[in-house]
Amino acid sequence: MDIKQNTIVESIGTYLPPKLISTAEVLQDCKTKIQFPLENITGIKTRRMAGETEFSIDLAKKAVADCLANSKYDPSDIDLLICCNISRWDGPGMISFEPGTSVKLKKDFGFANALVFDIANACAGMFTGIHVLNAFIRTGAIRRGMVVSGEYITHLTNTAQREIESFMDNRLACLTLGDAAAALILEKANDSQTGFQEFQLQTFGRYSPYCIAKASAGGGFIMRTDSVNLTDVAIRSGAAHSINTLSRAEWPPESFQHLVMHQTSRMTLNSASREINRLLKSRISCDENTINNLEQRGNTASTAHFIAIADEIRNNKINTGDKIVFSISASGLTIGTALYIFDDLPDRLRQPKSKKNINQNESPARFVSSVSSPVDTRIRIESVGTIPAEINNKKSSIESLKHAATNCFNNSSYTCDEIELLIFSGIYRSEYIMEPAFAALLAGELDMNAAIPNADNKKTLCFDIFNGSVGFLNACYVAQQMITAKSCNTAMVVAAECENNSGLPSNEMMGIRETGSAFILDADLSGNKGFSRFLFNYDLESQDAYTTYYKTSEDKSYLIIEKDTDLDELYINCILPAVQELLQAEGLDLNKIDIVFPPQISSCFITRLSEALNLPQEKFMDAVGEGPDLFSSSLPYALEHAYKEGLVKPGDTGLMISVGSGLQVGCAIYNF
Repeated sequence: MDIKQNTIVESIGTYLPPKLISTAEVLQDCKTKIQFPLENITGIKTRRMAGETEFSIDLAKKAVADCLANSKYDPSDIDLLICCNISRWDGPGMISFEPGTSVKLKKDFGFANALVFDIANACAGMFTGIHVLNAFIRTGAIRRGMVVSGEYITHLTNTAQREIESFMDNRLACLTLGDAAAALILEKANDSQTGFQEFQLQTFGRYSPYCIAKASAGGGFIMRTDSVNLTDVAIRSGAAHSINTLSRAEWPPESFQHLVMHQTSRMTLNSASREINRLLKSRISCDENTINNLEQRGNTASTAHFIAIADEIRNNKINTGDKIVFSISASGLTIGTALYIFDDLPDRLRQPKSKKNINQNESPARFVSSVSSPVDTRIRIESVGTIPAEINNKKSSIESLKHAATNCFNNSSYTCDEIELLIFSGIYRSEYIMEPAFAALLAGELDMNAAIPNADNKKTLCFDIFNGSVGFLNACYVAQQMITAKSCNTAMVVAAECENNSGLPSNEMMGIRETGSAFILDADLSGNKGFSRFLFNYDLESQDAYTTYYKTSEDKSYLIIEKDTDLDELYINCILPAVQELLQAEGLDLNKIDIVFPPQISSCFITRLSEALNLPQEKFMDAVGEGPDLFSSSLPYALEHAYKEGLVKPGDTGLMISVGSGLQVGCAIYNF
């Protein structure tokens, strides 16, 4: 999957927490004494550690503020904000699930005009965010956007220090981590000689089990890594990918000034350099052009490449006109290559900062929204897959996904290896797995172009959109833009939820249906069927009306759910202006809507919404019945219900509505 898009980084912001911890101290604090030359093998002497007064959200805020201070733009100039951190550890022993980080930052900084959502794709998160941003810029949907990640990941180090048993333990990689945050503003370049020249990402899901981060039985979270096998396949595939990308861009191998790989360990960087040189039969990668900032940073996950770039700029080692090769690798396994030429950004970043005032905590308007323009090519829902209620018996999240996706393929003209983009948009997952992307795990289960490529060279990119029950419609919009931008031809959007508090009293449970669902999307050849406009509306004043977070401790770890008693009313009050604005933009009267696909929260909610919109209830699809909230699977279940009952026909105009934490509303017009 690739984008040849001349997009440029207008500004970079970074933040490192002040606390410095040495590798010797990390080993010393392990409960079991570890006899292993960790510093010599990894090259990591010290790393920054947060977790006392600063956590993931705080680190992200500092990077956003720095990025804006280095930019000519204000928050109101940003059209799309994507948060890409793996870690959602936003307070002592607290992992945030809803609302998403991007929604919180939208309110905190006054990103009044920005569409926002979170992406999760392990250490490839920021590059995945850039990849999505490129597509939106290419279609003209946005002018510019920001990608940000705040990684407080050394809580994994703390858990490993309690649990690790020997230097052969698969938790050892947790001892190499460091905390950091980075943010970028991107926009279309003024010329073809600067910015991203080539950008390719793909996922080999077969190797996704090689690195898993999830809740630990002893409290906290832990990452287990098969370092030998993961490193081997990442180096072999990554080196070949970078060389092929250089060839495609017609860059001679010796023409770049800097090679930036994922900063994991000195041994891994050296092995990757040797593999590149072996394939090229020349000493192209060397200490002089391979950036290594591990000594004082450690592995800072999704921020690693840009922390390294910022360090080199500050050290006067990157200059205007320099060519950069970004070699991307992350658990999943997602690999990629980005070729970049700097404009004068290094010179600008080295200049003294202006006293730019960043208006944080600015009071927003009651409702702020982002409405899309219609695209030239309509993107249609080619097939739908769900799980019949009678066989949905407490499956794991991956089992639910696999079942729904298989049903979707059974209804489709496409085969599994023809899907080029796979997006998972669920929130609550078995074992609280946070890495790799759930989409990558599913690709491995389905064998969706999941191994190092064969002769046909088919590719799939997998990532997660993490944005509550609105995430599924966000994912449909992202797929629409990426297909329109010709980043891919086909996309699958999937969702699954599990009841993490199963076994607790009913008032402590989420109250959502444990199920899975899937769409396949492609371009409509007739040009008149499919999605037209999307609109996403935000009631930021009511952001705290619905929050969920995982509280972890050695005694009891569980999900805490806090909902306003009038949440349904708040939702409806948010939906009404959003629907009105979308219809006005589309030039439609409400009475011209033939069928409505509302959030499948409850039959009672659907009745109240039909009354509030003053539309006959017969127009509203009700697939929830007496069951619990269908949450992120609302739209697939409602659409499948309409098809099965013969309630929709060619030529009908549909209104799709989703609503969730933030508070957020998503709406779309769909032509059947």
